[in-house]
Amino acid sequence: VVATMGVGVGTSPLLYRDLLILLCDEDNGERSFLVALDRRTGKEAWRVPRKIEVSWATPVIVRAAGRDELVTAGNQLIQAYDPATGRELWRMKGLESNAVTTPLVGDGVVVVSSGYPSKVTIAVKPGGSGDVTDTPQVLWRYNKGSAYVPSPILFDGHVYLLTDKGLLTCLDARTGEVRYEGARPPVTASFTASPVAVNGHLLLTSQDGDTFVVRAGPRFEVVGTNPLGEPISASAAAAGGRLYIRGEKHLFAITAPAGS
Repeated sequence: VVATMGVGVGTSPLLYRDLLILLCDEDNGERSFLVALDRRTGKEAWRVPRKIEVSWATPVIVRAAGRDELVTAGNQLIQAYDPATGRELWRMKGLESNAVTTPLVGDGVVVVSSGYPSKVTIAVKPGGSGDVTDTPQVLWRYNKGSAYVPSPILFDGHVYLLTDKGLLTCLDARTGEVRYEGARPPVTASFTASPVAVNGHLLLTSQDGDTFVVRAGPRFEVVGTNPLGEPISASAAAAGGRLYIRGEKHLFAITAPAGS
């Protein structure tokens, strides 16, 4: 029997010390596994089977309780492993929805999210042990506002959820308290690019090629709209004082005006 992966592999490789970690979940979960390879030789260091249906969410490393944890999001389970050995550290009931977006890490929490077929966002405190489903390790849940494609973002103490149609929700990262929800950009649009945080602002780039600049914080405020004149599906990348945006026909490199 050959393992299959639906629309294809979506998870990215993860480097941890001298290990290259690959999450290999397949359609029905019968042959899913997590594996670590020596990054210099490719030799297998450890492998653990997983009864998890196919996911596209890249795992993350988080430091908690004096140890490193490899956190994975999944339909059936959300699990944390020791990245050095593959030993399971804790688990909880999964998203019960497609795991597409990479978990968020910050402010002492890990936030996992899905937007299809159900909308669900869950914050869990890392550092637990065993099954933490019905324990205080699960900090909060929110069942609106998440997207199928664009990833949420955690920035400066807040989690921002962007729907595929551009509605923005802001939650307190530690408590899940709603700061605002369902805020709309000035132009109706669809989104596949994920929000990017730069200089105290969120950049929301629509498929029409407009980037809406939203002031970060508990009050929704759009401070600018910048059109590039061609369709955009990819998330912007900030590096070296520049913002890079890949459009349908061009790669744009944008820098701040002199003196700004």
